[in-house]
Amino acid sequence: MSQSTMVVGGGPAGLQAAATLSRLGFTVTLVEKENFLGGAVARHHYQVLMPDFSSGPELLQHLVQRVEKAPQITVYTGTEVASVFESHDLFDIELTGKVHRNIQVQAVVLATGFDHFDPARDGKYGYGLFPDVITGAELEDMLAKGPIHRPSNGASPQSVAFIYCVGSRDRQVGNTYCSRVCCAVSAKQAMELRHQLPKARISMFYMDVRTYGLWEDTLYWRSQEEAGVVYVKGRIAEITEQQGHPVLKGEDTLVRGPFEWPFDLVVLAAGMEPSRGTRELAQKFQVPLESHGFIKRASPIQNGTITENHGIFVAGTASGPKAIEDSIAEGDVAGLAVFEYLKARVTL
Repeated sequence: MSQSTMVVGGGPAGLQAAATLSRLGFTVTLVEKENFLGGAVARHHYQVLMPDFSSGPELLQHLVQRVEKAPQITVYTGTEVASVFESHDLFDIELTGKVHRNIQVQAVVLATGFDHFDPARDGKYGYGLFPDVITGAELEDMLAKGPIHRPSNGASPQSVAFIYCVGSRDRQVGNTYCSRVCCAVSAKQAMELRHQLPKARISMFYMDVRTYGLWEDTLYWRSQEEAGVVYVKGRIAEITEQQGHPVLKGEDTLVRGPFEWPFDLVVLAAGMEPSRGTRELAQKFQVPLESHGFIKRASPIQNGTITENHGIFVAGTASGPKAIEDSIAEGDVAGLAVFEYLKARVTL
C-alpha cells in the first residue's frame, strides 16, 4: 500500500488530520497557502477560545509542534495547488509558490477553512464608513494586543454593542444559513471585554440566540449572570453617526418599540463563508459543492469527511460552519477515513 497522502490547509482541522495520518503510518505533505500555520486562530490572534476559555496560542503550539516534529510530515507554507491530474486512483499534484514541484499521492484531505463575511461588501451597518464599527475578528485582534479602544480616537469605550447574524441568515446577501458559532463567540468576547471594561454597558442585539447544546449555560447565561451583558431581541434597521458615535436604529421586537441608541463601539458578528481556496480546489479536485458553496459531503451521517470523489476527503469548515473543537475532531475522522479507504484498496 502506498503511504503517500496530502492535506491542503494548515488550520486546526488540517493540522489534526496531518498528525493523525502520520500516527497511522502515512507520509504526509501538508500544503498551506499562507506563510504561517494555524488558520483563523493564528490570523486573528485568538487568545481565548470558546467554549472553555482555553488558550488559543497554547492550542496552536500543540497542533503545530506535533506536525513540525513528525518526520513523516513535510510542510510547505506559502504554497498552493496549481493543478491536479487524476489517473488510476493516483493524484498528480503540481505545487507552486515557495516551492514548485509535482507530488503523487493516493488520498487528499481538503481542510481549506472559511472566510469571514465582509460587511463592506454591501455597506452593511456602516462598516468601512464609521471607524467605530468593527467586526468580531477585528475585536479579537484588539483583545490580543490590548487595551480595547475606539478606533476613531483611541479612547476606552464605555458602551459596546454586538449585532448578531451579520452575513448569516440573510437572503439579501445570499447567505441563508446559520454560521453556528457567532452567538457563542460574541458571548465569549463580551465576557473578555468585561474584564477590561468593568463599568461599560455591553449589549447584544439578536434575532435568535443559538448557543446550542452545553453552550447555553457556559456562555449565554454566564455572560448575563456573571458579566452583566444585556440581550435585546430586535432588528437593526441601520447605523448612523451622531456627534462622533455610532447610533443603532431599530425595533425591540419583545416590547414592540423603536429605539435609537448611541454606542462608543459596535461589533458586527460576521458569519462564515466558503473560502476562496475552497471553491477553487473543489474544482481542481472535481468534488461538488453544496448549495451554499461549501464542499458537499457524500454521506454526512455515516462519515462527514467523505466526498463524492473517491480518495478526496474534507475536514473542518471547508464543508460548512463549525466550531474549532468540531473541526479538530473532523481532522481525526478524516485521517481514519483515509486509512480505511487505502486499506480497502489493498484488499481488493
